[in-house]
This record gives sequence, structure tokens and C-alpha cells, in this order.
Amino acid sequence: MKKIIIQHIIIPALFASYIFLLIKVILFKFGHIDITFLLGQLQSNLKNPANMKDRLLLFGNLMPLNEIVTAVQNSTYHNIFNLLGNIALFIPFGIFLPLVIGKGYINLKRACCISIKVSLCFEVAQAVFNIGIFDVDDLLLNTFGGMLGYALFKFGIKSKNDQVLL
Repeated sequence: MKKIIIQHIIIPALFASYIFLLIKVILFKFGHIDITFLLGQLQSNLKNPANMKDRLLLFGNLMPLNEIVTAVQNSTYHNIFNLLGNIALFIPFGIFLPLVIGKGYINLKRACCISIKVSLCFEVAQAVFNIGIFDVDDLLLNTFGGMLGYALFKFGIKSKNDQVLL
């Protein structure tokens, strides 16, 4: 009974709370969620899609590793915090994947694919709602974080059971 409560109530509730936290951090930078503002931003972009395209081309990063290399070369606290933060944000995602979807279904490749898809949703949402900047390096860092979280989960199981469950 206790295992059922953990698997079917506690873990999904923790995962939902984590996804809410991701939304708050990535899309709203810890601010309040204002649906009216979002709808206004979306309407504005739909009326004039050139604004979204121009913003993407002017401010977005579409070149892989560009921002990562720049941040490492100019190692300020903000740059390093941003790099590590993007990785750290998705480590719990990689840990939750086998817990929520199922250990038998998730492997490293699937964890990678799901992490990049979810990260892409966040990056596209930032562009569509004009509430952030699309950055392909965030996709890379978030995906790495998801894969790292999955690896930590698997390592934890391996250590606990002293066998590989990949």
C-alpha cells in the first residue's frame, strides 16, 4: 500500500510541482504567472510574426556552443551560474523520467530525446510569448542536465542493488 501511494500519488505530485517550478524559473524568472499578459504577448506576435522573427534573429542564439564558449571565455559569476543553472534545472527531470514513465521504458537515449523535447518547448514558448530569448545552447545544457539526472538515477539503483539495471 505504501509503495502504491508513493508511486501513484507522491511521485506524480512531486513531478507536477517540479514542472511548475521549471515554468516559474524558465518562463517567468520567478515572477508571477500572468495569463492575461501571456495572451497579450501571443496576440501581438500572431498579429505581427515579423516581430518574433526579428527578435529571434537579433537576440536569439541559433549557433550551437556559441554562448557556452563565450561564457567560459568570459567566466563571470553570472555566466557560470547561467551555464550550471541550465544543467542543474534539468537534473531532477532526468531523475523523474524513470519514476514517472517507468524504469523499463526509459534508457539514456530516451532520456536525451525527452529532455531535448521538453527543453525545446520552453525555448519556443519564450520566443512565441516574447518572454525570453531562444538559445540553442540552453537546449544543449538542459538536455545534458536531463541525461545527467538519468545517469545519477541509474547509478543510485546500481549502487543500491549492486547490479546494472540499464
